[in-house]
Amino acid sequence: MRPEPNAETRPSAGADGDAAIPRLFLREPGWQVHLKLDSARAFCYATAPGEDYYHRLTDGEVYLQRGDERFCLPCAARRGLLSHEPRALRDRGGAPDLDTAEDDYDVVEP
Repeated sequence: MRPEPNAETRPSAGADGDAAIPRLFLREPGWQVHLKLDSARAFCYATAPGEDYYHRLTDGEVYLQRGDERFCLPCAARRGLLSHEPRALRDRGGAPDLDTAEDDYDVVEP
């Protein structure tokens, strides 16, 4: 059973009434979400638009990692790994039409 949200767990509303921080969805399996908590040098594996160098991940930054690859959240979003919308459920398209006339196909005896 899921508890009801209260004032402490409910997302805070911004000035326009929307949630201040939108939900974030990871589109590709195999990635792990990490929080950089040390001063060791670590770099994002992508260059930002207009830059010709790899930028550093900073202390306290949330990033994605798979093997040796690390991506900051903006670069992961540009690569299509992140989205603010959940995946749509598969369109079932309704039930198949089983009332086809026998003229639509040929039955061949073996």
